[in-house]
Amino acid sequence: MRRYSRRTYLEIGAALAVVVALGIWWAFTRHTATPRIIEGWAMPHSNGTAISLHDSPGAPGEGYVIAGAFWSGTDNSWRHGDTPTCVGTDTTSMTRVEIGVIDVDGQHMSYAKVVWLRCLE
Repeated sequence: MRRYSRRTYLEIGAALAVVVALGIWWAFTRHTATPRIIEGWAMPHSNGTAISLHDSPGAPGEGYVIAGAFWSGTDNSWRHGDTPTCVGTDTTSMTRVEIGVIDVDGQHMSYAKVVWLRCLE
């Protein structure tokens, strides 16, 4: 039977400690969130990067930034990196949409982050 030196045991112990520490760090620093889904009528900002979302046409709306969100048109093809063209830029028109929103609580501010938008018509 082969005998290992004390140094070998120390190296193995140090390697195991590092693996355990990384596993603990990974387990406790992961952040997951499930978006709440909101459906309504979107009225775009003139440049198409934000919307006012309404429960029904003529009802008061709530503003959301949609720039940077994943989005899908009525063809159900998901896109990222450009402004949702299905919402458009005509500030007098409304489009039926569904959005996924995550509430972000930061140190100095809290806000609703739109992570995806799907045009329904």
